[in-house]
Amino acid sequence: MLLPDRSARGLWRLFALCILLCYPIMAIKWLPFGGGARYLSILAAPIGLVLLLQAPRNELRGLLLSAWHFSLPFMPLVLVWIFAQIWHAYPEPDFNPLTRLLWCVLLFVGARQVGVSYRHLSIAAGIAAMTYCAVAMIEVYGLGRERAWGGTYENRFGQYSIWVAALCCLHVFLGGPRDQSRFQNAFLLTAAVIGVVATLLSGSRGALGALLVIIALFAFKSRDWRQGGLAAIAMMSALVAFCLLYNPMYERVALVYQEARNYFTEPEFSPTSIGVRIELFRIAFLTLLDHPVLGPGYTSLKQLYETHPVFGVPLPEMLGIPGFHNDWAQAVGIGGGMLLLALLTTCIWMGVSARRNIFCLAFLGFALVFSVSEIFFTNKMGLSLLMASWALYSAAEQNQQSTL
Repeated sequence: MLLPDRSARGLWRLFALCILLCYPIMAIKWLPFGGGARYLSILAAPIGLVLLLQAPRNELRGLLLSAWHFSLPFMPLVLVWIFAQIWHAYPEPDFNPLTRLLWCVLLFVGARQVGVSYRHLSIAAGIAAMTYCAVAMIEVYGLGRERAWGGTYENRFGQYSIWVAALCCLHVFLGGPRDQSRFQNAFLLTAAVIGVVATLLSGSRGALGALLVIIALFAFKSRDWRQGGLAAIAMMSALVAFCLLYNPMYERVALVYQEARNYFTEPEFSPTSIGVRIELFRIAFLTLLDHPVLGPGYTSLKQLYETHPVFGVPLPEMLGIPGFHNDWAQAVGIGGGMLLLALLTTCIWMGVSARRNIFCLAFLGFALVFSVSEIFFTNKMGLSLLMASWALYSAAEQNQQSTL
């Protein structure tokens, strides 16, 4: 479904296409409209709305119906999230999940209208991976920062970097019809390596977990099991080599085992990165036992410690933490077992709806990996990346089917 390719309309379609494809800017504050979800609210959603109004009347119903089906997997998390906050009388309920879903519905509609294809998305991923690496190198080697962060947050920057780098690999080896030229494949593979370098410069250990998802997809979803196995082995070897050769990342990865061991062996846990995360899981478990249905209405760890003496005396470092540092504990704190079940339902629904789409399967895998050590589903930038990617690749799949 394409807009008529006349002179003015052709330029408008090209402009709209370029804007809709620039979703990776959300983790780079130094770029215009970057550093948050302004891409969705200011750029993608308004353009999607204009394109929706331009759609022929006889196609409008089918377009809205496909947008509705796109949004369904996210509904359990979004609706129960809002219900839990209203139930607990939050002074300022967080409607970000709902607004992001509405914006991404318009993004999906716009992508359908301008004819977004897998080829467009692969080029966007390659350019994004190179951009992330350039930003990371400037920040680390030019500005002297210890970890690249894009002006937002180191771990989130690493997640976005590895996300687009992994997409480059998927487009080359597993993505749909093999109609890319050798030059395009070389460009994407180079961009994938460069994107991994950006992730390493961010120092984000959790982000590297996305490579495990890609390795699993190569091993189990490749049309040629030999090629898939070789690619999986090559990527695992590259991951190990990068971690061993880049000393700052090697030291951070080695700390995982040491900090986890210290948590279980020391009489009082040290507020290390891993120690704090494990302690937050303990607090979430005890919270679920006390508030199994709708949770305590979490506002801060200080509030939880004050109302639950069983948690013990908090360390000063714990009171300064803004959240639970993972989606599953965060869901328990905000909405108890009900929101936890809603998050699980959303993940299962996404998996069922994406069973034939290798890209959406990868997105779900990435989000699940990231959700263990960071808040991703319940974070503005994390959820924005997931929904925007899901919208664009779902639209590309439907556009491809409509041209067959």
